Amino acid sequence: MHLELLMPLWAIIPLFGAMLALCTVMLVRRPRQRGAWLRRTLMVLLLLVVALRPVTPIEGEQTQRMNANVFFVVDRTGSMNAEDYAGEQPRLDGVKADMARIMSMTEGARYSILSFDSTATKQLPLTTDAGAAAAWIDTLTTEPTAYSTGSNVDRPLQTLLQEISEAKREDPDSSVLVYVLSDGENTDGRDSESFSQAAGFVDGGAVLGYGTSEGGPMKAHGGPEDGEYITGPDGAQGLSMIDEQQLETIAGELGVPYLHRTDPEAPIEGTMDGITLRPVPIESTRGVASFDDWYWLASIPLAALLIWELGEMTYRLPRRLDRHDLRGERP
Repeated sequence: MHLELLMPLWAIIPLFGAMLALCTVMLVRRPRQRGAWLRRTLMVLLLLVVALRPVTPIEGEQTQRMNANVFFVVDRTGSMNAEDYAGEQPRLDGVKADMARIMSMTEGARYSILSFDSTATKQLPLTTDAGAAAAWIDTLTTEPTAYSTGSNVDRPLQTLLQEISEAKREDPDSSVLVYVLSDGENTDGRDSESFSQAAGFVDGGAVLGYGTSEGGPMKAHGGPEDGEYITGPDGAQGLSMIDEQQLETIAGELGVPYLHRTDPEAPIEGTMDGITLRPVPIESTRGVASFDDWYWLASIPLAALLIWELGEMTYRLPRRLDRHDLRGERP
C-alpha cells in the first residue's frame, strides 16, 4: 500500500497541521465542549486520510493492441457552439457522439487527438489508453470567444503531417485512420492549404461535417458574456453556416469520404473500407498502473460526523438567538 496524494504535500502539512493545532487548543481551553471538539478532531483526521489517498497498486500486463492508429482532428473554434446539429443542439455535441462511436468501432487501437482553433495543439499523443481519450471527449469545449483571433481549417495540417508520418515510420504494419471533425468555416480571410500532402500516409477515416446551410446561433464561451448569444455589429444575432464545399475538398485531398453529420444515430459508413483490424503484439510490454482505493473507508464515517455536526449547529443556533433576544429585552 502507498499514497496517491490528492493535494501537494506542501499544502497538506500546513493546512492539516493548523486544523489539528486549533482542535487541540480548543480541547484544552473549553472542557465543557470537549465532546464536540473531539468529534471535530476526528473529522480532521479522517479528512487527512482522504487527502493522503491510500491505495493498493494492481499490476497488469498489456501484451497486444489492434493494428490501427486513429487520429482525431477536432475543430474547437467558437462556431462549433452553433446550435444547428440534430435540431437545436450545439455542433460540439455531434463531435462528442461521433468520436465515441469511432472509438467503439476501433476498440483496442491507439488514439491521438489534435485540436485547432486560433492555434493547433496536440491534446493526446498516440496511446492505447482509451480512458484518457474518453475523458478528453467528455470535457471538450470550444476556445474562449474573447481570445479568438480567427481560424482556418488548415491550422492542424503541419502537426497532423508530423504525427501521421512518425506513426507510419515507427509502426508501418498498422493502418492510419484520420477523422477530421469540423464545420469547415474559415474566419481568417485566407484560402486553406491543401491536405493532399498528407494523403500518402492515410489509409482510412473521414471528414465529418457539422452544421446547416441556414446556420445556427452561437453562445459565447469563456468570457464576460459567457452563455449569451453572439451578435453582430448591427445588434442582429450572429449565425454560423457549414462550409460543405471546403470539407468536401479536404476529404478529396485526403482520399477519404465526406459525411454530413446531422444525427448521432446515423451510421459512419465507408471510413474503414479495405481495413481489417486484428490484434498485434506489443514488443515491450508495460505495466498498466491501476489502483484499489481505500480512502472511501474514511469518507463514510467522515460523512456521518459531518451530518452530526450540522445537526448540532442547527439545534444550537436558534437557542443562542433566543437567549440573545431575551438579554436584549432586559431593562
